[in-house]
Amino acid sequence: MHGYVEGYRRAASAVFEAAVTTRQSPEYTLWPLAFLWRHHLELALKEIIAIGRDLEGEDRTFPEHHRLADLWREAKQHIVGFSSPDVPELPHVEATVDEFATIDPGADGFRYPVARGQRRASLPNAPPDVNIPALHEAMEAVANFLECVHDSLRNAVDANREMADH
Repeated sequence: MHGYVEGYRRAASAVFEAAVTTRQSPEYTLWPLAFLWRHHLELALKEIIAIGRDLEGEDRTFPEHHRLADLWREAKQHIVGFSSPDVPELPHVEATVDEFATIDPGADGFRYPVARGQRRASLPNAPPDVNIPALHEAMEAVANFLECVHDSLRNAVDANREMADH
């Protein structure tokens, strides 16, 4: 799973760097960039959930839906349960998840210009203007936080297994 999480992060960074280097129009880069970051976020949350469930002695599974708000609620329980509810990054990460969940609740808005049924725009809650460098910088910060959570949870799983072997 981690290869997918990291792959979408690296793809988002590559799109951003290419857009900056070639001075691409935001019209051509925003949607792919936002999609890659949203998908990275979804997969990172699912990975944290799977590892968190493993730590709790459950099967290492994750929800099959794409609802970021629901994924965040469960992932946050594992994050807080393993560390502290006072982690200073949590409000920023939560605000970012909430914003993506509001803008693209079904995980298909950034992929298509119209919603299913083609009766309305796919992203009616999207802001009229997006600062692409600010978006990328914010998502890098969120990705760094989630990667640290992943590593901490993974280390806890490994420590539990090592203790069980002895």
